[in-house]
Amino acid sequence: MTSFAIAIEPAAQPRLAALLLLTHGVAIASPWIAHCPPLPAAGLSLLALAGLLMSLARVPGPHCLLQSLRKDADGCRVRLLGQEGLLPGTIGPGTRATASFIVLEVVADGRRCGWLLPRAALPADEFRRLKALIRLS
Repeated sequence: MTSFAIAIEPAAQPRLAALLLLTHGVAIASPWIAHCPPLPAAGLSLLALAGLLMSLARVPGPHCLLQSLRKDADGCRVRLLGQEGLLPGTIGPGTRATASFIVLEVVADGRRCGWLLPRAALPADEFRRLKALIRLS
């Protein structure tokens, strides 16, 4: 599908990272605020902390494993952190698109990586093309 060819490299999203930090911080503190017994509270807090780390790894920026994505008639190619060339990749089954947010999962080089993309992360036309590509695939 060449009509939905895309080449994206989203801008860093510090607001999204701050929102994730705030919501996961509340989740980490909630078992203690609710006076759960210490062992279950510690387990729940550790799960929330692990979720925070996994979520922050998907926020676009210089720390994110996935740096750029190209999809055109030649297929899907990605550039990962610390690599110069483009690698072949596929858009994974965990990819979702809503009106204002995209959760993109990519499988490349035997690894799963991706982005959490709010509408502000990309120019409007690129966001619409990516959303259309996701919904049609």
